[in-house]
Amino acid sequence: MAPWKRTFYSAFIAQILSIVGFAFCFPFLPFFIAELGVDSKAEQAWWAGVVMSAAGFTLAIFAPIWGMLADRYGRKSMVLRAMFCGTVIMFLMSLVQSVPQLIVCRLLQGALTGTVAASVALVAGVAPAHRSGFALGMMQAAVFIGVCLGPFFGGIVADHFGYRVAFRIGAVVIFLGGLLVQFGTKEEFTPPDPERKETHGTFSDVLKNRTFLLAVFIMLAIRLSNALASPSFPLIVKEIHKSGEAINSLVGSIVAVAALAGAISAAVLGHFGDSWGHKKVLIACCICGAVASFAHLPVNSIAGLFVIRTAFGLAIAGMIPATNAMIRGEIADHNIGKAYGAATSFSMSGLAIGPLLGGFLGGTFGLRVPFLVMGLGQLGVLALVCRMEKKT
Repeated sequence: MAPWKRTFYSAFIAQILSIVGFAFCFPFLPFFIAELGVDSKAEQAWWAGVVMSAAGFTLAIFAPIWGMLADRYGRKSMVLRAMFCGTVIMFLMSLVQSVPQLIVCRLLQGALTGTVAASVALVAGVAPAHRSGFALGMMQAAVFIGVCLGPFFGGIVADHFGYRVAFRIGAVVIFLGGLLVQFGTKEEFTPPDPERKETHGTFSDVLKNRTFLLAVFIMLAIRLSNALASPSFPLIVKEIHKSGEAINSLVGSIVAVAALAGAISAAVLGHFGDSWGHKKVLIACCICGAVASFAHLPVNSIAGLFVIRTAFGLAIAGMIPATNAMIRGEIADHNIGKAYGAATSFSMSGLAIGPLLGGFLGGTFGLRVPFLVMGLGQLGVLALVCRMEKKT
């Protein structure tokens, strides 16, 4: 096996494990917040938005810093930092006794973790250019596989043993991912020569690239529109599923099915993007994402939610790897960490604002309103994609 493939497959599996760990309780945060003493549905939606946004704000600030350090000291070390810090923070979440304490943990999570960006930078640095679409598509598939497995098993654990046990199991799973990166990946990293300025690269070099700037704004819009409904969705499931029995398992199952569809979509569309062009993939995904978003408005059955979330998972999964592949095609090797750090900063800004705005909209105007705005956001992404140069 080629050395880059061994590193890629190890990073792929480690990424799955880390996302499984982080996702063990994430979809059920509104219910955990209720356990911490927040009673009304509107307040649960609002505080869920605040908690979900917290990590995005600090990740947006720290991602460029970690990206710069990755280019200076190596990308593998940044993956290890993210995973082992994530282990500690997930365990701390199992000990919180109030919503403010949970928010502090989420702020620390954003500042010190960021496994997705770190792993993408590692794989982008070792994969051959002609295989970048496939490799980055598979890394996005790893995220969706983790989002599929984490909520499914996390819901079962939460229903039978409680949320705190789920947080602790999540911490162990992330730790296993860190061990796999430590012993299963190899990075041929050459530190920049202090005597040769051209090997250093700067954020200015990255930000001068027009296609890169357009790509990161697309990533921001994708994350923002996708995150809008995250505080409201579990509450909509509970509203439709009137009995309320095994609600965590049900939410986890819906998220899992959508994520499984996304994993397949990311892997397939990443490969097709190398052949057809990533812009075509983005356009198709934006149209499908908008249709699926608007379809949430009238749905009133659990079966309908399964179908619509699956369609949305298929669409959203193709967007991120296509955008990442376009970024890789525009950026020099010595600027990879900086580029993906800056891209993560933009996308996490969307992930930070999205739940906060979605929690406000859901709590103030109704739980379905965020899906309307989400669909409009997908159309906004489509408009940005259509402005990209034809070569992408």
